[in-house]
Amino acid sequence: MQVLHVCSEMFPLLKTGGLADVIGALPAAQIADGVDARVLLPAFPDIRRGVT
Repeated sequence: MQVLHVCSEMFPLLKTGGLADVIGALPAAQIADGVDARVLLPAFPDIRRGVT
């Protein structure tokens, strides 16, 4: 199964609410179960600073 999570925030890169916690943990749990899980985030300046 392939899953693409599209969201506006992801812990620890950018957090303004509970969504960031879910998107920070759910894909890792899915990958551990053998799912091809990926996350698509907008290139907000705070996120870009977190990954570069």
